[in-house]
Amino acid sequence: MSYSSYIAALLYMLVAFLVASCGTTPPVDQGLIYYEQGLYDQAAIEWRPLAEEGDYVAQYCMGLLSLDGLGSTRQSLDDAAHWFLDSAQQGFVPAMLSLVEVQTALDNGEAAESWLILAARWGSAEAVSVLQQRGMPVPEPDLYIQSRQDQELKRHQDHIEMMRPPIRSQD
Repeated sequence: MSYSSYIAALLYMLVAFLVASCGTTPPVDQGLIYYEQGLYDQAAIEWRPLAEEGDYVAQYCMGLLSLDGLGSTRQSLDDAAHWFLDSAQQGFVPAMLSLVEVQTALDNGEAAESWLILAARWGSAEAVSVLQQRGMPVPEPDLYIQSRQDQELKRHQDHIEMMRPPIRSQD
């Protein structure tokens, strides 16, 4: 499956899930619906303000529009790199992987490798596979493991907090 086909399938599944799971459609989700319909300019209208405000999914989606030059968004590896970088810096693994592709195309091999390693540390099977193909060492998924441990700890803390009786006043 080509990278573009993979992204299209991923976006299609995401849109289907989002549409099925909620009655109203937030702007990022509406942008995904427009994207799936080939209405790229409408998708950009939904995503750009959110991306500029720091929404990592919208930043990633703007990167996809720039990477392929969809709708009236001009094709630009530099713009795609900008959006993917903003998203990747927030820990969004799909943006890290797309940034690897863009940085490689821009002859920034060292930067591409660093993002590939970081994606592997977040547990990306695709990043691990690419590192193995290149004969590079594969790091442990330490960031992924730590994230899961943090989530589990928070879940336990929330559960225990719900069980704790309130403090009684000393009258």
